[in-house]
Amino acid sequence: MFGCVASRLYFDVCAAPARVQDLCTRGFGSGLAVPAQTRRSDSDLITWQVKKGDGYVKEMPWATQESSNTGFGCGNALARWLRGTPIDVDYDFRRWRRHQVATRHLQLWGLRNVFRWDLLRRLIFPDLLWLGSVSGLLCVYNVHMTSLAGGILSLPLVSVTLPSFALGLLITFKTQSGYHRFIEGRELWNGLVRESRALSSRILLRVPGTAGIECTPVFKSQQHTLKLIRSFAVSLKYHLTEDGCNPHIELGSRTTEEEVRKATTRAFKAELGCIWDTGVLEERGFIDRISATSAANRPLQILHEIEHLNSSVFCVPKLGGLDPPAANEVDRSITKLQNVLGACEKILRTPIYTPYTRFTSRFLFIWCNLLPLALFPVVGPDLTVPLTLTISFFMLGIEDIGSRVEQPFDVLPLWQYCEEIDTSLDQLLEHSRALGRLPQLAENPQDKFIREKLGPFVSSISV
Repeated sequence: MFGCVASRLYFDVCAAPARVQDLCTRGFGSGLAVPAQTRRSDSDLITWQVKKGDGYVKEMPWATQESSNTGFGCGNALARWLRGTPIDVDYDFRRWRRHQVATRHLQLWGLRNVFRWDLLRRLIFPDLLWLGSVSGLLCVYNVHMTSLAGGILSLPLVSVTLPSFALGLLITFKTQSGYHRFIEGRELWNGLVRESRALSSRILLRVPGTAGIECTPVFKSQQHTLKLIRSFAVSLKYHLTEDGCNPHIELGSRTTEEEVRKATTRAFKAELGCIWDTGVLEERGFIDRISATSAANRPLQILHEIEHLNSSVFCVPKLGGLDPPAANEVDRSITKLQNVLGACEKILRTPIYTPYTRFTSRFLFIWCNLLPLALFPVVGPDLTVPLTLTISFFMLGIEDIGSRVEQPFDVLPLWQYCEEIDTSLDQLLEHSRALGRLPQLAENPQDKFIREKLGPFVSSISV
């Protein structure tokens, strides 16, 4: 990971020396170098928004000025602000303390936090605007036009209280089902992190020591496999999300699938460039091959390449590979990764039964529209609108949360899981070099340049 950080910093410093101060003052947030035009995130939630100060955008080292300025119109920016989806980043001790602070209830109702409330923004248009208009028109009609119509429009209160029990069960079941899918998606990615660590450690320690024999096929295959393991997590992230967790990629109503595909392919190749050495013809060819449009399932192709290396190199003891039991363990790890891929695809391609979801949505919307008819005779025109909006907001909010977690990969910090795998593999590589099983690498010129110019600042980032 430090090589990627140093490479990116080297590019930024050499291309625009005046930006070094801006890079240092803005900070690096997630531990990755970011260009000056991206925004830092120091919040527990990262929200996909455009306007600075109204949320937090995940920092991407490959979100260059060219790719990030895709021409967001005012309407598109407003839509992103209204429909912004928060993502819980991995919690640490500090975030847990803030999450459990005694004054959390009062803080959440502070003016600043209310305006930053994603649920309020998501529901204010069109749902709450529609319900406010309906209840307001009802009050105007019942107050000023009853003499013409001969009576007010109203319903008995029991007409909304009786269906509310069934409606509550429908919404609760939908939310619980969606949350179960969220937990399942998180467990799958946790399994991916565990298996990536285990497979990498097994390859580093079970393959015979390669210090001083860097030219052997086993050593090359070992290093190639470790890069494939990193690439698998990155490719799975792009396979399960529309934009690959890149907030700079525009996903508006006017954006075509071809434009999104080209943008995600560029970002995917840039991420692979942080893993593979683009100066080596063979590795650059792998990046082009895996990024090609003909690769319908990139994670599967990467797993197939790992299996090919295991069967052609690691399973051949005469070449210095693994003995059969150890090679079988590698096969089992690859099978587990294939199971993770298949289970994630199952969640992605199979929503909660759509007639159930649509029936719940229609039931809820009709109930909210009938609510002012039942409230008006009880609370009068002054409180009908605010009570209708308040009750509808909480009911619609529960349903909206259930709808969002139904597709868990859009609300999980997949990029952090990829970084976690990168960090774990870097640690295993360093430990293997300390044990003498891998040759010590000479310091990269770019790393040396950054270390000399930025000193302890970059060292703290790399840690």
